Amino acid sequence: MATELIFIVAVLLVALFVGTPVSTALGVTALAAMLIFMAPSHVIRFGVMGYIQGTSANQMVAPLFILMAEFLAQGGIARDIYDLLSRLLHRLRGGLAISTTLACTVFAALCGSSPATAAAIGRISISQMTERGYAPSFAVGTVAAGGTLGIMIPPSLTFVLYGIITETSIAKLLMAGLLPGLMLSAMFIVFIIIRSFVNPSLTGDKYRGGKRGAPLPGGAFPAAGGEDGAAGTALQEAEGKSMGRLLAATAPAMALIVLVLGALYTGLATPTESAGIGALGALAIVLARRRLTREGFGSIIRAAVKTSVMILFMIIFGMVLSYVISYLGISQMLAGFIVGAGLGRWAVMALLFVLWFVMGCLMDPGSMVILTIPFIYPALMAMGFDSIWLGIVSTLCVEIGMITPPVGLNLFVLRSVSEIEMKVIIRGAVPYVGVLIVALVILCIFPNIALLLPSLM
Repeated sequence: MATELIFIVAVLLVALFVGTPVSTALGVTALAAMLIFMAPSHVIRFGVMGYIQGTSANQMVAPLFILMAEFLAQGGIARDIYDLLSRLLHRLRGGLAISTTLACTVFAALCGSSPATAAAIGRISISQMTERGYAPSFAVGTVAAGGTLGIMIPPSLTFVLYGIITETSIAKLLMAGLLPGLMLSAMFIVFIIIRSFVNPSLTGDKYRGGKRGAPLPGGAFPAAGGEDGAAGTALQEAEGKSMGRLLAATAPAMALIVLVLGALYTGLATPTESAGIGALGALAIVLARRRLTREGFGSIIRAAVKTSVMILFMIIFGMVLSYVISYLGISQMLAGFIVGAGLGRWAVMALLFVLWFVMGCLMDPGSMVILTIPFIYPALMAMGFDSIWLGIVSTLCVEIGMITPPVGLNLFVLRSVSEIEMKVIIRGAVPYVGVLIVALVILCIFPNIALLLPSLM
């Protein structure tokens, strides 16, 4: 079995190294292992698994959530959310950075993707912060960290993939990510506030004559005590009208979040039905706002289909490879080796954390789940770890990898949507890596943060 394991890992690594897509690499590895170590008749498993996964109701969850995210992203909802929050919080020191984190939190609940969250909010917020005197590294680091919330706060495509691979309840996984996601958001905000007071030059918030120097997103400065008469009143009225428009623009998206998560939590809808509600709700919102053109609709459908097909093939080939690993007894061998090695369960978990950090730097979250979970899941279950908690901490490890230099995926996403140099992006992201590691330790010490909501469902 050791020979089979070495062969499978070697073929997989070579396929990935030469630039083969992850789904193809998984399929090629499974096929090679079948032809060499198993009877040729096992090749039929590709067709069987393709039919099972292609006709499974669970496979509709990811495409529908992707469609929901595409409608909202191209419908300008991210800008509405950011503008509202920045107007509400601009008077605080570091207010725009806090607004950025909260906007990432809200958009994550509409998106399910870390790179998409970082790109959507980054396009809007980085220029806003730097124009108002924020240090570029601080501005872009805040977006990089906030973007990671996209795969923790439901709906999370990573949790959907994990649930399919491990046959864990997708609804419980999605709800399990809510409290850890909100905890991460709160930790980012506290970190921003502390840094803003320790080093005010990072934020561009300066007190001059009793007024803050940061203008509103629309370009006007907020009314302050020094302004009087008709000018001050007119400015306040204009700000109030703008706030009213922003509240009206964002209210439907907020209601959609409550509707989707509420239906999941109460059990009134399955994950597939909740995703369908989300997709239809998102379509209704962008139609009502008159932000959907014929060309835009075609672009949205193409993007959603492309991503969905990629995920489906990853799942099919990943499940075939899981079948090969199980049939050859590799997963049982690894479980016996790990348990019999005498290492404590937390020592094993610490080694896996390091592995996930590294893999999170090199690939997208879905690929990491499909590549690693089939190998190590049986061993971790034998050691007494909870399946839902494992899904949360593995996702958090990927979050850390996504902003860890030098190859964190979110770093390159932000480089593509801003004019900030990579070395500045890296310098801004590094402090938030420490915050995420602290959050990982907290989830290891207090696992009920992740398990509370699923236990109440």
